[in-house]
Amino acid sequence: MFLEVHAQSIRGLAAGHYPPEVIGAWCVPANEDTLANFIKNPDQELRLVAEMDDKVVGLAALVLGASELRACYVLPAAARKGVGTALVREMEQLAVAHHLDRLELLSSINAEPFYAALGYQSEGCTEHIVRGHRMAAVKMSKRLR
Repeated sequence: MFLEVHAQSIRGLAAGHYPPEVIGAWCVPANEDTLANFIKNPDQELRLVAEMDDKVVGLAALVLGASELRACYVLPAAARKGVGTALVREMEQLAVAHHLDRLELLSSINAEPFYAALGYQSEGCTEHIVRGHRMAAVKMSKRLR
């Protein structure tokens, strides 16, 4: 379900901001290898899902060791309903509970206004390499206390 929400969010909310080859690379295929790596969780991500009407509509991931908000994805039908905000706020609370005072993230260009509205500051434009494809991104951070 996690990978499905991830892909649906990207295809529905970011497709107008990136070329098809980047969208395709960004959407992690749900195959044996990717599922095994997801379950292995090599970066020890803390993962949350958000539900509406008993359906998973969003997800978030936090890497404590890197002080990184790694992911926040919401299904297009649940966008602009407070799901993403609730996920980010919960991750921030988890970060504070684990004695972090700052979070960093790489935002897609379409999500930059969302994170800015939550108090994240831009540290400039950058690129993220997604399975061999260059993807425009924005490095952002926020002090939590």
